[in-house]
Amino acid sequence: MKSAMNMVWLNHYRARFDTLSSRERMAVSLLMLLSLLMFFYLLFVEPEMQQAEVLKKQIDSTAMQARAGEQQIVLLKKRLMQDPDAQNRQRLTRLKRQKQQISKQLQVKMQGLIAPAQMAQVLEAVLTQTRALKLEKLNNLPVRPLLEDSLDKNKPLPADVGVYQHGLQMEFRGSYLEMLAYLKLLKTLPWNFYWDSLEVTMEHYPQAQIVMTVHTLSLTPGWIGV
Repeated sequence: MKSAMNMVWLNHYRARFDTLSSRERMAVSLLMLLSLLMFFYLLFVEPEMQQAEVLKKQIDSTAMQARAGEQQIVLLKKRLMQDPDAQNRQRLTRLKRQKQQISKQLQVKMQGLIAPAQMAQVLEAVLTQTRALKLEKLNNLPVRPLLEDSLDKNKPLPADVGVYQHGLQMEFRGSYLEMLAYLKLLKTLPWNFYWDSLEVTMEHYPQAQIVMTVHTLSLTPGWIGV
């Protein structure tokens, strides 16, 4: 009974759609595609971005602890050179141990993130599975310290306790449905990365231009292989 009612409903709206002009059909189709895109964004992309932001704040806090510990180590080393004593040496040993523990915490929190050197290759390989999407640009973004905005520019974060952000921007062209298929494939990857933005520009229906910006994190500065 329910199936029959669904068929009646579907045939009713299909008949109404057939009576529309070509321009009206295009407008309705575009509205449906935009609604589908918004639904996918709210259901999948936005929760991922929110979860990523929480994790990034945790990593940010841990990295700040690492920086504070490193500064104390540097200060104590200077004091030891001027006035060495057992108390300072003990404190220096304790701080170094804390620094190692913080580094391990960072590694644990960053488990599951895709390696910078793999990100471009993996995202491009997934894109080729959709076939109908055409890759136009694949650009590295400048590697920068995660705490760049909060650091004293004259006191850079030491390389051995730094957390670095490796960004990547992809520009490709295709239909909305193919784009959604690509985003769903990305959700199935065994690695994680952070979503920064997803810009969709409608061109000639049903073709669109998509600019996607993502990034991953690592404990060492390095170039993303493209």
